[in-house]
Amino acid sequence: MPTVNLTDKKLKSLTAGKQRTEYWDASLSCFGVRVTPKGEKSFCVMYRIDGKLRRFSLGRYPQISLASARELARDAFEDVRRGKDPAQEKKAEEIETSRDRLEAKTFSELAQMYLEEYAKLNKKAWQEDERLINRLLKPEFGTLNVKDITRPHVRAFLRGIASTTRVQANRAHACLRKMFNWAIEEEIVDMEGNPASGISSPGGKEKPKERNLSDDEIKAVWNEISADSTAPKRALQLILLTGQRPGEVIGLRWEEVNLKDALWTLPSSRTKNESTNLVPLSNQAVWIIEKQREALESQREKRVARGEAAPSSVFVFPCRHRTKERSMTIYAVDQEAQRISEKLSIPGFTPHDLRRTCSTKLGEMAVPGHIIDRILNHQQKGITNRVYNRYDYLKEKREALDDWGAKVIRITSDLQLVGNAHAEA
Repeated sequence: MPTVNLTDKKLKSLTAGKQRTEYWDASLSCFGVRVTPKGEKSFCVMYRIDGKLRRFSLGRYPQISLASARELARDAFEDVRRGKDPAQEKKAEEIETSRDRLEAKTFSELAQMYLEEYAKLNKKAWQEDERLINRLLKPEFGTLNVKDITRPHVRAFLRGIASTTRVQANRAHACLRKMFNWAIEEEIVDMEGNPASGISSPGGKEKPKERNLSDDEIKAVWNEISADSTAPKRALQLILLTGQRPGEVIGLRWEEVNLKDALWTLPSSRTKNESTNLVPLSNQAVWIIEKQREALESQREKRVARGEAAPSSVFVFPCRHRTKERSMTIYAVDQEAQRISEKLSIPGFTPHDLRRTCSTKLGEMAVPGHIIDRILNHQQKGITNRVYNRYDYLKEKREALDDWGAKVIRITSDLQLVGNAHAEA
């Protein structure tokens, strides 16, 4: 990183090659300018907070003059001397400014703030909140001023949803209640009370679901899925074969799977109980992931042929219509399950039924309960199992899931799911 005597004349002459270049000022340590290959210039400083090296952007040239940038740099260094992090201070100011600008405080604006400032940072299942907001809440409340939303309005709205789907009514109620509680606690809105509180559960008390598919239903569902394979359908197959949660499957990253060793390492950051789960992959599961990779590569080649940018995704099941890197939404597999439910006349069929079916069938195959629990990554009961028993049961889990994969093939024996190299009798 070159050091130069930064002057207005020198600043105008600075260029970068094929890569972004940083020039540091000889007269003010750790203050410099970053130049892109396109010639764009922006001032920055570098500093350490808690032993960590940080970089802080001061603004673009010529919108900010060199003299002004130096003053901003000195202010930033003074903040660091006092133990403050300039980058964090600026972020906090931007959040407060955005809140100040939010004069109307429409529901849509509040919902976006809730997603960005709370849900995405604190909820693993934030995409479900996003889906509820976009599909149900915004169409009803979107343009309204937050202060104009009343409890009778919320109650009538939730009852309308409950007349069609009670579970969705409960989910929408919970999301609304949490959003308003957060906004009131953060003093984003000045309201006397939460309009979603004090309302009884619109869908009533939910009973734990008990559906698991019969062999005939497994065969029918698998036939339907395999007839015209798509990413959501492959995700459904993988849920059935591995017994993992739908959200964990659709969020699968390539770095998590080792197809050579037939092993999926599901990190604690993505599991419900925050415990890493080693998931052995049967031949059938490996085949499904390989087919998904082939499909993604085929799609990428077609985009490249059209002259479009086509970077590879870190996700096994990426979102098709993404503006930024993200996995396929849970809504996509829910929709596919609903379509299958209607076509095959299997009322209320959901992706989670496939996880429950895997568990039930493993039990029928005489797999011990504690092995099934470890496959499903259920919280272990008792301090001995949770703390002292560190054995991973990988061998036992692999045997169980390999047997289950083979049984799926037998149940759906008229399907050509895999080639001879993978088929099992």
